Amino acid sequence: MIKLIKFDGDWIVADIEEIEETTFGDPDCVLKYPYQVEGKCLAPWPPYSDEREIVIRSSDIIVVAEPNTFILSSYKHVIEEETA
Repeated sequence: MIKLIKFDGDWIVADIEEIEETTFGDPDCVLKYPYQVEGKCLAPWPPYSDEREIVIRSSDIIVVAEPNTFILSSYKHVIEEETA
């Protein structure tokens, strides 16, 4: 499920997958192909890393929202290029 989140001060768009049966406080979400939203551009997140799946704690997410049409379209385009 593709969502826009506010995480650690950054706006991130990613395919988010919940990890079942975790202990409270442990990482419980996987961000697949996360990109930081920078104005109208998307930049791979986290910077300086080639990892495309990042495990985080959902309790560290400040906001979860549906990305607008422009961001969603841009994200899908970038992912198609990345996975081709």
